[in-house]
Amino acid sequence: MGYPDGLAAATNRAGRCLLAALSLCGAALAADGDPAAAPDSAWRNLAPKLYIQDETWADLDYVKTEVTFVNYVRDRTEADVHLTITRQVTGSGGQEYCLRFEGLGDFSDLGYTLKHATAPDATDDELRKALVASIRRGLAPFLARTDLRDRLTVQFAAPESAVAVTDPWHNWVFSVSAYCYATGEKSSSTLYYCLYPGVSRVTDLDKFGVDGGLSVNERRFVDTTTFRAVSRSYSASAYYARKLSEHLAVCASADYSTSNYNNIRLGLGGGPAVEFNLAPYSEYVKHKVYLQYGPDIIHRDYFDTTLYNVMGETRFRNELTLGAKVTRSWGSVNLSATGRHYFHDFSKNRLELYADATLRVVAGLSLTLSGGYDFIHDQLGLRKSGATEQERLLRLRELATGYSYWTAVSATYTFGSVYNNIVNPIF
Repeated sequence: MGYPDGLAAATNRAGRCLLAALSLCGAALAADGDPAAAPDSAWRNLAPKLYIQDETWADLDYVKTEVTFVNYVRDRTEADVHLTITRQVTGSGGQEYCLRFEGLGDFSDLGYTLKHATAPDATDDELRKALVASIRRGLAPFLARTDLRDRLTVQFAAPESAVAVTDPWHNWVFSVSAYCYATGEKSSSTLYYCLYPGVSRVTDLDKFGVDGGLSVNERRFVDTTTFRAVSRSYSASAYYARKLSEHLAVCASADYSTSNYNNIRLGLGGGPAVEFNLAPYSEYVKHKVYLQYGPDIIHRDYFDTTLYNVMGETRFRNELTLGAKVTRSWGSVNLSATGRHYFHDFSKNRLELYADATLRVVAGLSLTLSGGYDFIHDQLGLRKSGATEQERLLRLRELATGYSYWTAVSATYTFGSVYNNIVNPIF
């Protein structure tokens, strides 16, 4: 549809005026309402450069908006301060965050670790606020070394009168986790649900825990007929571990299981174990290199006759694990190798290899590798009867194999400006 020339001209003029007005309003808002729009290059040139190696999936955008007296850089080689953030689960089910500050260049003589603990029911907002508070405390000595020290103020809130801390639960923690997932369409449906209760107690010297599990996976397929597949498993385990020294600990454990996938009607097991840690346990934030050994006894009653023509058996077994967890400025590595065998037949054995590494190869290039490979020769519970086509395709029963594996690889390369101060929440 056309418009008269005069109306079209008036419409164009009005549109240009409206765009100009919006542009002026936007510029005014940016200048008056956005502190980031103010020139800050003068003091930014004096601020220390911070590189964050985060192993906790923290909200770093929030950190950047709250800690504004540093320059955030993408490359460690450009940094004055290298901050490594790790965490461990506490006995109450909360988190202990460990922040290791490492000075670089002119700050190389500064280095220390700060820790703070959070409650098991802490919200995401409480977690990030506690993290920001610790980062501010840790950066204060570095800021004091710069020409911005005159802009640094210190506030101290005097503690209230000491009150004796009493724990009516005596470090006992109880938890219950439940999960349910359902999906479906005309020709198929899936229902999966599980329940995991647990009880634990952790002190400086020992750990105790009891865990249980219930898992049910129901699947239905409709073609000319209806096929329904149900997999159920139940489990329970208990353990007690005690630290004998900075390098040595012992443990005793017991477990129960039943699984129609693994042909186990009743599974019982247990035994002692010992762990030797090459590095002191107090240095767990940086590294743990350990050797674990434990003999155990297992008893199995089966749903169906096994390949070895038995409906039940009791066996003795050995297990040895060698592992290492290392967190350094160049990244983190987690490696383990676990071997086990049965005493009645040494050919019935298994070797499990696991690796997980995040590496900063060169400036701007990071590489993440993870994977596992199992050499499997100990499937004592395999059913003697052959699997149907549905059971093979739907993985309804354990099948004979000599190995299993999984792997994942990712690489990220970034280049350009080394600064990473700006957070923009749009879109």
